[in-house]
Amino acid sequence: MFYQVKTIMPEIFVYCKTCAKKVKAVILTKHEKEYDDSISGYRRYGMVKILEHNVGFRKNCSDTSQIKAIVESDSKDDNGVMN
Repeated sequence: MFYQVKTIMPEIFVYCKTCAKKVKAVILTKHEKEYDDSISGYRRYGMVKILEHNVGFRKNCSDTSQIKAIVESDSKDDNGVMN
């Protein structure tokens, strides 16, 4: 018997470079953890792919690029985005 397995890629929130909105992104890779003195904690960078998102009424931002972003951090901003 075979079972269909659905792989779930973890999602985080990042800011879009084009429209500057808080959007969902899928984590593709993770790099090593690094200590950062500015937050007195650890950060982990990685590559993420921004998902297509709405900009306004019936308008989508088509920027679905892959960017380097913080994928794990001990610090978050007011919108819940890691910084």
